[in-house]
Amino acid sequence: MSANRVTKIMQRKKILIVGAGLSGAVIACQLAEQGHVVNIIDQRSHIGGNAYDARDEHTGIMVHVYGPHIFHTDNETV
Repeated sequence: MSANRVTKIMQRKKILIVGAGLSGAVIACQLAEQGHVVNIIDQRSHIGGNAYDARDEHTGIMVHVYGPHIFHTDNETV
């Protein structure tokens, strides 16, 4: 085994991502593309977090499952 291959294997990390929302899914993908071993856990049975869409079984229309989101803040500029 070459020294470069050994170095590359030793640099590979096992990483656990908690949350399969947009940020978790993107960072997991990027880390996996870099050669790391990535596992993702989430409380829901799907990826995408609050941005998750599902097809309505009666109409075939894609529905935003969790609806619109509002940022609650006391900051008037937001």
